[in-house]
Order: sequence, then C-alpha cells, then structure tokens
Amino acid sequence: MEEIASLNKCFEFYPLVKELYNTIQTYRGAIQTKNLDIFLQWIREQLSSEKNPFYYYALRLLSDLQAVKNALISPFSNGLLEGQINRLKTIKRVTYGRAGLAILEKRVLYRL
Repeated sequence: MEEIASLNKCFEFYPLVKELYNTIQTYRGAIQTKNLDIFLQWIREQLSSEKNPFYYYALRLLSDLQAVKNALISPFSNGLLEGQINRLKTIKRVTYGRAGLAILEKRVLYRL
C-alpha cells in the first residue's frame, strides 16, 4: 500500500507521469488480455500526434501489424522453441574453444 501512496503522490507532483502511466497500463492491459480492439485503439491514439510519447513505437508496430495481430489472436506461441535455441546458444558460447563436440552434446542432452 505504501507503493500506491508513493505513486499517487508522484502523480500529484508530476501530472505528465500520470498520463504516461495510464498510456502504459492501457497498452499492457490490451496485450495481457489479448484484446485486439483495445490494442488497435491504443495505436490510433498514439498515432494521432507526433507529440505522443509512444508515437514512433506505435508506428513501428503498425509496420508489422499483421504479425502483432496474429500474436494477439492466436493461442500458439513459439516461446518454448525460442527458449531452447537461447539455451543452446548460451551453452555454445560458454564452451567455445574449450570443448569438443562430445562435451557439447553431453551438455545439451543433460542440461549441465
């Protein structure tokens, strides 16, 4: 509760922070709930003026809107695959130049 009180006090002193906070929370809510309508409304609001804090971010999202829409409406994710690729690359970097293929294979298979 102390954090909320501090946040509200910050909003009193800096009204622009409250606007920024609300913008971020709207975006965050749209992504977490996978609500495409709220997300598209958020993009429209941000693109309404170059002075909006996330104008260029929204412009970048708009350039790849189909991929973002698919991520919001599809129940599928490639996160598990990306995690395994990241793990493999990390192991490869750690053992670079010090281990042969046999040791690399063991580290991958036994999660060392």
